Amino acid sequence: MRLRRSSLTQLGLQLLAAAFLIPSLLPSEAQAQSRSRDNWQRVPDVIAALAIGPGSRVADVGAGDGYFVAFLAEEVGSTGHVFAVDVSERALSNLRRLIEDERLENVEVVHGDYDDPKLPDSSLDAVLVVNAYHEMTEYEAMLAGMLKALKPGGRLVMLDHIPSDVSESRRQQTRDHDIGIDIVQPELEAAGFQVIERHEAFVNNGRSRQWMLVARK
Repeated sequence: MRLRRSSLTQLGLQLLAAAFLIPSLLPSEAQAQSRSRDNWQRVPDVIAALAIGPGSRVADVGAGDGYFVAFLAEEVGSTGHVFAVDVSERALSNLRRLIEDERLENVEVVHGDYDDPKLPDSSLDAVLVVNAYHEMTEYEAMLAGMLKALKPGGRLVMLDHIPSDVSESRRQQTRDHDIGIDIVQPELEAAGFQVIERHEAFVNNGRSRQWMLVARK
């Protein structure tokens, strides 16, 4: 099927608007997927990697529909604070609805930019990025923004999809909505992070395959 130029332009704008986030779902769809995800996502291990606790300040960058937000809010408690960052208006709306429905008084929704997570400087104990880094077209600027937001010794925990073919170029991998750990680790180090943990197959249950890197400022 051939598309008219106007249709192609509209499609391009739609794709641009989806940069650095997982497509947002309707609340009912998100809830169903969350229940299934609980079986394989290893949330306690992710929380442990962040090294956070009561009173901590943490950001979920590319938070999407907020799967990790409630877990983070519970972990940091009433004296802590969670920044839920995204660029999609639909995701931001769903995040606000989640906060209202779950009464998450310690969560703040942040409308980030493609090149700036819009986080306060030197104020965070940890940053979490799950299945979103491969969508960050301005990844160098985003890493700089996250590094700037962390306190000295603060942690960045990143998970993303394992590519089916790790020999492909970065552009080919991100086009398929995944990215290899061997591409990402040097990018973190070049940005000024120190990688302290590397898990090449953090999740590998057949359908869901993720690596995890833990780095600190």
